[in-house]
Amino acid sequence: MLYAMSDIHGCADILQSNLAQVDLAGDNRLILLGDYIDYGPKSGQALRCIYDLQKRHGADKVIVLRGNHEEMLLEWLDAYTGPGAGQPDEYGLIPWSDWLRTDRDYQTFRTLIAEDQWNDFCALDASAGDKWNQVAARMVLEKSGDLIAWLRLLPYYYETNRQIFVHAGIDEELGDWWRQGTEPYVFTGKYPATTGSFYKDVIAGHVGTSVLAKDPDFHGVWHDGRSHWYIDGTVNASGIIPILTYDEKTEKYGELRTIDL
Repeated sequence: MLYAMSDIHGCADILQSNLAQVDLAGDNRLILLGDYIDYGPKSGQALRCIYDLQKRHGADKVIVLRGNHEEMLLEWLDAYTGPGAGQPDEYGLIPWSDWLRTDRDYQTFRTLIAEDQWNDFCALDASAGDKWNQVAARMVLEKSGDLIAWLRLLPYYYETNRQIFVHAGIDEELGDWWRQGTEPYVFTGKYPATTGSFYKDVIAGHVGTSVLAKDPDFHGVWHDGRSHWYIDGTVNASGIIPILTYDEKTEKYGELRTIDL
């Protein structure tokens, strides 16, 4: 059995409730499709839960992909602590990211640092710009450096004989060359969602299934009737993280419901 979830968005309690329904015995596998952080109150806890789960069961049993929100966090860290931080690139531009200012009430940032670091951060002058970001980024690396190193190694997709699991999508116009030609930003940020036939099933998150179903009350697994399955339940609004299942013996897809907390 394959299980797939996507777009956890800091909702660690719902994630853990869902994991109670996932059986990783035998050849069963869990594929997580990215966007573990931002919006919800427990981004750091969600990352730690997934990190520990993968360490416990192995990367062949718990497959963790990256999403655009992980990319934005890494881009922010690189902009202010990376090798090129503060230095102009070939076009004369200084690396820059607004991720921290867009983190509402700093709720993701706060879960990635220690309490004493939070007190120090609150004493900083946010108008200091680059220096403010640099200090904050160093705090994240000091407290959650193991998680950040792990995020940097997460793959963009996972492929089986029948499926391609990915956060947002692939360049389907390339056909069988999608592995070589799909740009990283397409894997994590493709929009709008693609529908129709492809030579493999494509399972993705990123776009809320309520949008695809044209029904604001729909937050389950959405299938286009052909080759595409989408599983972003817009958890921050709905409280639902759909669980897609695939029985490799019967070749049937199914869905497990989120347990109400």
